[in-house]
Amino acid sequence: MDVLDVESAEQAAQAGGDRARHRRPSGRRRWSSSVLALFVIVLLVLWYALSRDHTPQDRRAYPGSQSQDLPGTLHRYHLGLPDCAAGSVRYYRYAQWEADSFYLHFTGDRHCMNQFLVLNGMFLTGERRESAGLPFDAKTTAGFGWPQDRDRRYRSIHHQPLSGEVLVDVDVALYASGEFAEVYLHAGII
Repeated sequence: MDVLDVESAEQAAQAGGDRARHRRPSGRRRWSSSVLALFVIVLLVLWYALSRDHTPQDRRAYPGSQSQDLPGTLHRYHLGLPDCAAGSVRYYRYAQWEADSFYLHFTGDRHCMNQFLVLNGMFLTGERRESAGLPFDAKTTAGFGWPQDRDRRYRSIHHQPLSGEVLVDVDVALYASGEFAEVYLHAGII
């Protein structure tokens, strides 16, 4: 064997050893890249699960309502709800940028309806009028199953509660037949 051949063989062995050394870190890099990719995927799945619009926890909320609970929503709009309405109440809350509105419906007897009006300062105050059909946006209220009958007469009250930092505009439509009463409400922050 020639000296050049020996040097060539040593260089070849060293090159093979260098390739082997390069392969090990390459495998580690692949493993750490896989772990990093898995970590990013887990983070994306968690973000998606937490950011989705969840069904409201409160069974009284209409589908699509934002998840703020009813007591918190009533407080935000400076409204109260008598105990007699608790069993039949349904509500919908929408707040996006400057659009902030709240719809509420409950049934009861005339006494319950009057308690609601007294509790919210609307019994002897507020602008009162008669209307044929509900005085709210029919496209919105039809989604709640509210009646769209133009022959049904409602006593309507417009009210702006005086307390609080935000100005609330409230419209209430009352329907009474004998002792049975229904209260429909739309409130907005203006």
